[in-house]
Parts: sequence; structure tokens; C-alpha cells
Amino acid sequence: MSYYPTRRGLLKSVAISQGIISLFIVINLFVPSEYRGIITTAYFIVFIAIFSYSMYRQKPKGSLTRDIVSGRKLLTIKQEEVSGLQTKDLELVNELKPLLKASGLSILSMVVVMLWFFALYPTLVRPYITGSDFSNGIVKQVLDLLILYEVPVVISMSMQFLSRKLMRIYLNVLRSAEVYTTGIVGLPGFALKFPVESYSVRVNYVRKFVEFVKKEGGVEVLHRIYCTDPERLADIISRYGKVKVEKYPKPLS
Repeated sequence: MSYYPTRRGLLKSVAISQGIISLFIVINLFVPSEYRGIITTAYFIVFIAIFSYSMYRQKPKGSLTRDIVSGRKLLTIKQEEVSGLQTKDLELVNELKPLLKASGLSILSMVVVMLWFFALYPTLVRPYITGSDFSNGIVKQVLDLLILYEVPVVISMSMQFLSRKLMRIYLNVLRSAEVYTTGIVGLPGFALKFPVESYSVRVNYVRKFVEFVKKEGGVEVLHRIYCTDPERLADIISRYGKVKVEKYPKPLS
């Protein structure tokens, strides 16, 4: 999973969700009651689509990737190589536990949203769709629509906030990577152009990985590349990325 809820990401999600809710409220106020069921269904489809995209987006930005792959390829690290090394790294499971808990909360939020919808459908959603609950005019309609559309967003945002609290370190283990004279492209969700900026780089020769580290939104973000020859990878990054690669863990003085 490449996504983690930074403060900027949360604010962006709130802005997008409020824009969508406003749009659906306006649409619902002007459509005949017989079409309201379709509009409500469309909202939940859009909600699930945005939620799924934010959770599972994996491709780096296209323009940056094109710039990187225009260089000469120096090294390819395949998924089979990464998987074999991961299974031998006994410390990895403990490092991934906070991320797995955060992912579980995100999935739980979707389940809660669906349960909320089906639980309230007979009392709130059905009267709205049939048009039998609007005797108090447009204010009542808007309030019902806010309840209908805002609750899923509040649940989702709350779960993202909790998952953010669980993560002080976000570890993105790349399934595969390609190293060029101009940068590195990896999956999921990593593209870095040389020279390296805003990241520190460290290598662990025992566990056989190189990782890129930076602080973002109070979270330490690690993009890790497992490879059979971490010394070669570290030398390439140091040479073309013009950055010092530190040995990790640091030797005792």
C-alpha cells in the first residue's frame, strides 16, 4: 500500500468530499423524487471509488517517470528477488505491524459506512427517495441530505485520523524497482529523480536493503528497496544521486 494519510492528504480529502457532497445536494434538490434513488446510489459509487483510489493508488506521476526512464538503465530489481529477501528478514513483520493496523482501520471504515447505510435506509433514506419526508420544505431536505452524505465522510475521516495516530513510521517496501542514471522508479508509488533531494539514504548490508528516508507530516517515511547486492545499489545511488549513503544501523563507536 502506497497511501498514508498525511495532514495535507487529509485536508485534500475533506475538500474533495465537501465539494462532491455540495454537488449531490444541489442535484437532489432539483430532480424529481423518482430519480433520487439513482442519485443516492451514484453518490455511494463515487464515494467508494474515491476511497479505493486513495487507498490503492500505486503508480508514480507520469511526467516524472518519463523523465527518469529517459536515462540509461543501470539496474533492474525484480519482484522475485525482493520477495525472496523479504521472507528472510525476520524484523520486517514487526516493522509492518502499525501499517497493517492502519490499513485494517481503513477497511473497517468502509464496512461501518455500509452498515450505517443499510441500517438507516428504512428510516432516513427511503422516505427521502420516495419524497414522503419533505413536508417541512427545503431546509428539512438539506438537513436530511447532509446527514445522508456527511456521515460516511465523517466515519472515513475519523478512521484516517486514527490510522495516522498509529503510524509514526510509514514503511513502503517496493515490490520492484528500476535504477537509471537519472533516477529510480519503483512500485508501489515511488519515483525519485537524481540528484537526490529531501531524502537521506541508508543501507543495511545484513538485511540487504537500501532505503530513502524523510520526515513528512510528523511521519518518518521509508521507501525501501531489497536487493541481493545492496553494496552495488548504494554505490550507484551515491554516484548518480550525489548523496552520501549511510550504513544502517550505525556501527558502535
